Amino acid sequence: MTGNKVFENYSLEEISKNIDWSPFFHSWEMKGTYPKILEDKERGVEATKLFKDAQDMLKKIISEKWLQANAVIGFYPATSVEDDIHLTPNPSPKEKGTEQPIIFHTIRQQTKKPSGQSNISLSDFISPFWGDKEGVDYLGAFAVTTGIGIDKKVAEFEKDHDDYSAIMLKALADRLAEAFTEHLHARVRKEFWGYAKDENISPEEIIQEKYQGIRPAPGYPAQPDHTEKKTLFALLEVEKNTGITLTESMAMFPTAAVSGLYFAHPESHYFGVGKIRNDQVEDYAKRKGASIQEMERWLGQNLGY
Repeated sequence: MTGNKVFENYSLEEISKNIDWSPFFHSWEMKGTYPKILEDKERGVEATKLFKDAQDMLKKIISEKWLQANAVIGFYPATSVEDDIHLTPNPSPKEKGTEQPIIFHTIRQQTKKPSGQSNISLSDFISPFWGDKEGVDYLGAFAVTTGIGIDKKVAEFEKDHDDYSAIMLKALADRLAEAFTEHLHARVRKEFWGYAKDENISPEEIIQEKYQGIRPAPGYPAQPDHTEKKTLFALLEVEKNTGITLTESMAMFPTAAVSGLYFAHPESHYFGVGKIRNDQVEDYAKRKGASIQEMERWLGQNLGY
């Protein structure tokens, strides 16, 4: 199970079956959920036309291979050491020979909680290391894109002054990237990791995330630090395996891309780190070997001082 697995030129037709169309309409500033929005008294006619145009273009994307879908996933023995997650080649924080652990750094909440509730971090969903005892667990990681080839096609539309089609293609590529992420996560749960082999839930329940495990992404509420993508990209060799690159601002290119971590713990759930104080930032910077000023820059929205 451990190690990386690469997917090149994955079936767009298979991916398209997992599209959640509600966010597609939101990207066009149409509030509502699919398919109800198609019957909306105010927006129904416009939404129906937009949906037909999307379906027509999606067929061309698939049949004419406008886009290519690539991905890489990986699974590794892991153990938590306080607020950090240590991976192989050495799952223990103790050095063995010249091996060093690969470390994902997480941030713990500092909000005031009701009695009986604790401030959590992502590391809480991985078995801990205590003294000489290793609670060896597993952590997964992934990076997917459905944007390979999009620039060429967008340039063609823009050359013809067809901004509508250019925007439509970008919106569909983003939806396909999210659908690819959902599709692969389902295969991870039932096949590649296999911790939920007997899972049997509906597409609606999948959209509602009624399954075991989470896939948080660096830069989002549970881990607001985008620089953790560097560790993820190195671990999965993302650029070589998928064609996705990172910009200096830690944005992924092509933009129709998603990356993150897989947690299988039955109690794992999404949460927001929220506001943190300077002592938390100082500790985090020390663990990452970075300056406080740098971490304050990346965690600006979470600073509570």
